[in-house]
Amino acid sequence: MRELHLAILVIMEPDDGGFHAYAPALKGLHVDGPTQSETLSRTQEAIYVYLESLLDHEDPLPIGPGLTVEDEIDIPEVPIGAFLKNVVVPWPYQHASGVS
Repeated sequence: MRELHLAILVIMEPDDGGFHAYAPALKGLHVDGPTQSETLSRTQEAIYVYLESLLDHEDPLPIGPGLTVEDEIDIPEVPIGAFLKNVVVPWPYQHASGVS
């Protein structure tokens, strides 16, 4: 299995006391929220649902100026009942590198 890391352009602007966001590459994806933070959170959720719908319908990703593939990695087979998580570890780690 392969995992894609996507960069998706999102435009957010003030709108009637709140904010409105949209992703030009994802037709019809528009989100409103009371704050910038809430609008961004809702937009991320909407993007996930949009991409899941593309996958479910076997539609292609709309690759272009507003949506690019940043990275593509292989994901190992995961046994049923196991969990797959990404962990980010800074390296070199100060205590392990001999730096004091």
